[in-house]
Amino acid sequence: MSGLTHEMSGSWTTIGRADGNVFKINDSSVSSQHCEVRLRGDELEVRDLCSTNGTFIKGKKITEAVLKSGQTLRVGEVDVRFEASVVGLPPAASYVNTMLVRGALPKAAPAPDITPVKPPPTGEEPAKNHQVLFVDDSLAFIETFGELCSILANRTWEIHSATSADQALAVLQQHSIDLVVLDIGIPMVDGIQLLGIIRRRNPGVRIAILTGKTTENNRSMCLVGGADLFIEKPVSTDECRIVFNMLNDLVSWPQRDGFSGTLHQVGLQEIIQMECIGRRCLILEIRNNELLGEIYIETGAITHAHVGELAGVKALNRLLSLTGGEFRLKPYEAPPQRTVEQSWEYLLMEAARCSDEETDFLRRNPTEPEMPAEVAAAAPAPAAAEDHADPGDDFVVVATYDGQWAPVDGPNS
Repeated sequence: MSGLTHEMSGSWTTIGRADGNVFKINDSSVSSQHCEVRLRGDELEVRDLCSTNGTFIKGKKITEAVLKSGQTLRVGEVDVRFEASVVGLPPAASYVNTMLVRGALPKAAPAPDITPVKPPPTGEEPAKNHQVLFVDDSLAFIETFGELCSILANRTWEIHSATSADQALAVLQQHSIDLVVLDIGIPMVDGIQLLGIIRRRNPGVRIAILTGKTTENNRSMCLVGGADLFIEKPVSTDECRIVFNMLNDLVSWPQRDGFSGTLHQVGLQEIIQMECIGRRCLILEIRNNELLGEIYIETGAITHAHVGELAGVKALNRLLSLTGGEFRLKPYEAPPQRTVEQSWEYLLMEAARCSDEETDFLRRNPTEPEMPAEVAAAAPAPAAAEDHADPGDDFVVVATYDGQWAPVDGPNS
């Protein structure tokens, strides 16, 4: 099996034991998808794909590294050498890079018959671009499958990519992602853990699991964790088209940007309490016919609130005093300033106290205009009425009546 060559191109190329790899090496020491390589100038970029037995250069285990011409890459127990050759070159070329492997090169797959999604008729607005994030440790898969999805979607998908959890979370902060296509086998923080983090931080985003590890346990954990779909990775053109159709249906489902409800049915206090207990990061937007405000919650703590010209605790109390309107949960962004320091429990208790005082004030003074509780509490008490009676006037309290109008001594006289 030694001595076979393959001419490299500028795209990512996978090496592994399973069908679908450009270099299929049928050796038990090689993982089903072991590593991937890409030509970069006269060097070869190498990335290990969480292989069982590791990928080595000069005896050192690598995650990502660069291979020079003439050097050997060890895949499991198989040596793969990267060489430069001048065989069959056009006059303008200096050399062509080749790989020498122990496995026979599989036959090239036929070019897929791709039919893009039908564009909208002339005169109609173009379809809204969907922001789609692919999270997979294999850049080769993201590159090939992502491009195929973009073509099938008639370029209405804007593709983002990440190979680790931290990269994925950074993309989610920078872009308004509609759909996350997530692999389980990513390094450090696996896909199941990342699924839970994304679901808590971005409750409105659609999430599809696309993996080769389709065990019943993985399926159950992903669906319980909040995944909308659990799909096996495609290995043929027809399977790719089927998977795309499922993902396109998922990202195209009608959905609101957040949630809404009437505040006389669901109190803001309950919503804030639920989000803070869940230690979520989000912005709670509240509106009615007169005002629009926002409450910032970061990892279960209220950090800022504003409405009109009010900010901080006064703005929070003003919003919590509303008896009707709408709210929605928005993806978290850092507030322009941090104006709230107290715990959310204390803030909700104070808001409830202010609300009770205001309600009691209005009940005792039904003709008085509505007055904020803090203003009512700060207002000076009305002065006692002065006695302007003429000192010469005589006032007699009649406690009993015996048939004649005459004063009668008694306890109330």
